[in-house]
Amino acid sequence: MGLAKRPWTEEDNARLKEFVAQGASIIRAAAALHRNIKSVRIQARKVGEPFPPMRVFRKKLANVPSSSWRRYKL
Repeated sequence: MGLAKRPWTEEDNARLKEFVAQGASIIRAAAALHRNIKSVRIQARKVGEPFPPMRVFRKKLANVPSSSWRRYKL
């Protein structure tokens, strides 16, 4: 049995755009929005704010000290 689909609200879309603007990972955004990663990725593309590929995100964070990771908010 699959999960019931929840429609995306304007508030959800606004939060999604904030996550992309902050540079947060798609994993963090999905957890905060209580949605799966695939649906978050698809919706981000629909609203014109796609997440960068995970390899880009990982490369960016490879050189960041661990204490600065805390700036990403749920």
